[in-house]
Amino acid sequence: MPNDNLHKRRNDERQRRKTDIKNQRKGTWLIVTEGEKTEPNYFEEAIKDFNNGLNEDEKIKLDIMGQGMNTLSLVKSAEEFVYEVDKYRNKTPIYSKVFVAFDKDSFDDTLFDEAIKFCENQGWIPLWSNEAFELWFMLHFNYNDAALSRNLYKEKIEEYFKTSGLKYKYKKNDKDIYSLLKQYGSLEKAIERARKLHLEEHKNDKPSESNCCTTVYKFFEDLDETKKY
Repeated sequence: MPNDNLHKRRNDERQRRKTDIKNQRKGTWLIVTEGEKTEPNYFEEAIKDFNNGLNEDEKIKLDIMGQGMNTLSLVKSAEEFVYEVDKYRNKTPIYSKVFVAFDKDSFDDTLFDEAIKFCENQGWIPLWSNEAFELWFMLHFNYNDAALSRNLYKEKIEEYFKTSGLKYKYKKNDKDIYSLLKQYGSLEKAIERARKLHLEEHKNDKPSESNCCTTVYKFFEDLDETKKY
């Protein structure tokens, strides 16, 4: 009997998870970004690539807001935006998932850590990078666990592209960056490397102390999760 009960609980949990994933796919996801162009361009192309070839009911609908704000102002703006949308939905949330993407850059350590905690308390997924979003781009080519200044990212990205066979001058707002990274680098390796940095190299560190580290991989893990159902 105990084994039967355990089997039933596990089966019920799997069914609930399957239902949750299906509901998430039916809803619209929201990404609010600190940058006004670089991150929105990247995520827009990523979701287009994911949806390519899928039936309409299988596609993820994504709203992207590029705010150009500092860290804590950004997450508070996301809260206000979701609240305003929900007011007109008879208290039924329109967004099944909310991501907030922002960088450490030169922001105060306490402010950065508070912003991440704020997101987590709201049930949102913070896609933070220390120091900059471009770290995620670099991880498409190579694993790096050494602290880097954001001033070095452009040089490193161009160097990696050159080694991979493309003479490329990195521009922050390049709409082709997603497809170029996928062609000359590896999205799968970037996910693997970012996960290792976050969960192994910096598992005991505060985000503000985790240079270099990024959680952008979580967005793609959630996309992959929807493919299972």
